[in-house]
Amino acid sequence: MCVADAAQGAGKLPIDVDEMGIDLLSLSSHKIYGPKGIGALFVRAKNPRVRLQPLIDGGGQERGLRSGTLATPLCVGFGAACELAEKEMENDRRHVSRLARLLLDSVREQIPDIEVNGSLTSRYPGNLNISFTFVEGESVLMSIRDVAISSGSACTSASLEPSYVLRALGVGEEVAHTSLRFGIGRFTREEDVRQCVERLVKQIHRLRELSPLYEMEMAKRKALASGVCPNDETDGNALIWT
Repeated sequence: MCVADAAQGAGKLPIDVDEMGIDLLSLSSHKIYGPKGIGALFVRAKNPRVRLQPLIDGGGQERGLRSGTLATPLCVGFGAACELAEKEMENDRRHVSRLARLLLDSVREQIPDIEVNGSLTSRYPGNLNISFTFVEGESVLMSIRDVAISSGSACTSASLEPSYVLRALGVGEEVAHTSLRFGIGRFTREEDVRQCVERLVKQIHRLRELSPLYEMEMAKRKALASGVCPNDETDGNALIWT
């Protein structure tokens, strides 16, 4: 049986449950700009038929799977959001691709020693995860204002553990702790991206200046650039780098 959590996929990529062999598929309204508090579950009715135990017993609504009266305005809003998501899918992709490229290029130009986590091609362009070496992601979140970014998913925002998704991608724990996640959507403006970069650059530079590890790394690079080997002895004093 194939169970797909498509909360983050709906409206971003075409979904065909038959072609993909999906038996159960869950959707969330607010992820596609619909009202909060409602979702949907696709349950395959044949070839093969999937049988589920009721979530809530009672009046037998939703074919007996989830009894209780649903909020009509939420249902209507969710349906309208689905229609718009399908209609605007390509426009949304072009829009977020352009702004994601602007964000990444601007960050690269102004902040050295960054690393994009995950593939640059096999990814949804509206989700950009970047590691800023020598800076804890949580420190940036606490110091930057009026910018909605995160150091992990909203589902695990209360945890200080590094993102398990990044760890599964092979990102080391130390690098994962320096990561920030940027989400770009349908209503994100170019002005928003530029303001985000401006505030991010300021805080990253400020926090790095406070980092002894960053100071040591810069001194090491300066020594190497001047032709001094970090392990050479100078005037009887060894330069030791760890």
